[in-house]
Amino acid sequence: MVGGVEDEFAAAQELLGCMGSNVMYCGAVGTGQSAKICNNMLLAISMIGTAEAMNLGIRSGLDPKLLAKILNMSSGRCWSSDTYNPVPGVMDGVPSSNNYQGGFGTTLMAKDLGLAQDSATSTKSPILLGSLAHQIYRMMCAKGYSKKDFSSVFQYLREEETF
Repeated sequence: MVGGVEDEFAAAQELLGCMGSNVMYCGAVGTGQSAKICNNMLLAISMIGTAEAMNLGIRSGLDPKLLAKILNMSSGRCWSSDTYNPVPGVMDGVPSSNNYQGGFGTTLMAKDLGLAQDSATSTKSPILLGSLAHQIYRMMCAKGYSKKDFSSVFQYLREEETF
């Protein structure tokens, strides 16, 4: 996600391709960052939703792998459920199955949600769920989750029974 002068983007595109497989020109300077924070805000919201749904299902007696399978063949399917499931043991090779080590840190997610909040304020855009996600990730950082992957929101919800 790149913003800037289009001719300069075209000149740097080959080099940018070494940094990632999906290089997208977004427009003027700053639009690449805008696209990134919009994407990460949606990711945070969907991860929290996935964690809440999985937690509810497990507490209702459903097997987590069965629930994940059902969600992933139904309208609730999303990247957070089918590629990066936050429940330990549901998927191999994801941070939730490695004590939430590696991946995209909770501190980084809180930072990006803060940037989204700043952008929303300056553009007068309501981001009700984005603001709530920002509060949740900030609380997680304050409660010792700052070095864990952002999918540790599932663990946080499991431990916080006082909501």
